Amino acid sequence: ITNLIAGMMGAKWSIKATLVLGLCSQLFGYCILFLWKDDMSVENSIVYAAVSQITGGIAKDLTKLGGRAVSKLVTPREKSTHLFRLVSRITCWKNTLMGLGYFAG
Repeated sequence: ITNLIAGMMGAKWSIKATLVLGLCSQLFGYCILFLWKDDMSVENSIVYAAVSQITGGIAKDLTKLGGRAVSKLVTPREKSTHLFRLVSRITCWKNTLMGLGYFAG
């Protein structure tokens, strides 16, 4: 759902807006964690951590959308195939390592 909304935001306001909103959301998520208090109840702690993680996840999706769009815009047409092959290989390698880590853990 976040990627759909981010795509609509990028189409309506611009890619720059999604990047800036993503970075600001990430900073907000970190600021929430800096305000953590050790004397909070367990229920409040769970909600607090969940809100911080949700904010970070939304920020990641917004920034990722902007980053992908910018790389498509600034890459010359004749080099785009090489770039996207490289990106797909890196993504495949990352997902493979994550899968191995999941099964090892």
